[in-house]
Amino acid sequence: MTRRGFGKMTSLFLLGLTTTLNVFLAGCGVFSDILTWIPIGLTAIQGIVTVLGPLVSPGAAAIIALIKVAFSDLSATITQYQNDTNTADKATLLAKIRTILNDIVTNFQNFLDQLNIGSNPIEAIVIGLANVTLAAIAGFIGQLPVPAGGVTLTTSFRLSGKSMTIVPKFYKRVGDFRKDYNAVCVADGYPQIQIK
Repeated sequence: MTRRGFGKMTSLFLLGLTTTLNVFLAGCGVFSDILTWIPIGLTAIQGIVTVLGPLVSPGAAAIIALIKVAFSDLSATITQYQNDTNTADKATLLAKIRTILNDIVTNFQNFLDQLNIGSNPIEAIVIGLANVTLAAIAGFIGQLPVPAGGVTLTTSFRLSGKSMTIVPKFYKRVGDFRKDYNAVCVADGYPQIQIK
């Protein structure tokens, strides 16, 4: 092998290694970002429950309990994913992470379906806070490595017969999520439920 041939092979190897590491590290980042966000996400959902107060029916409260369990399962599954070195196991765990995130969105919609807000003025803040929270979850789903069958994201949610579009937003920093969430709280007259 010539020196030039060796140099080309080395360059191609290093380029491939760099690309692989970048993809791997980007994938690791989103999992850490989700783990960091989970406690804030739970606080955000509790803020919505606080605003609703007595409008939260027993059925809606039961769904919130399911969402909290799903967040706990998500945290455990991500930790398992990060610690596992078997490629087949990681693929299975990644599919489970996607399923849990989608279940959280589905249960959140079921929670909203249980609400009977009507023309209550709190509708605006519930819609605003739901939008920020669901946009964050959709943003995380969009950052996960793409499965073989493609990605299906929920693109809207409903409240009191109104459909709202979800625009996924990837919150790399929880401070950015907190800022957006708190802006809705203040704008709609509920500064007491801001996330500190």
